[in-house]
Amino acid sequence: MAVYETFIPNLSELKDGQEQILHIRDAENYVPKVVKAVVSSSPEKLPGADILRIRWSRGHLAPKNWAIKISQDLGSPADQEPD
Repeated sequence: MAVYETFIPNLSELKDGQEQILHIRDAENYVPKVVKAVVSSSPEKLPGADILRIRWSRGHLAPKNWAIKISQDLGSPADQEPD
């Protein structure tokens, strides 16, 4: 099971149970990427999902982990910038 992190200003940025585009990073090697994924505040509602750690904008870790199931890897954040 992989562990990812995302930085958000508040939980309303995450759409619980809905597919969305997120900027995440691998918690082990800090490689950033942009993904299309479903996230859930209840890991049992997303079987087979990976762990998503929530960090607030200033880097503090939220007390509860979420679940993330990635459906598509959209590449690095640099790939997403307009030309």
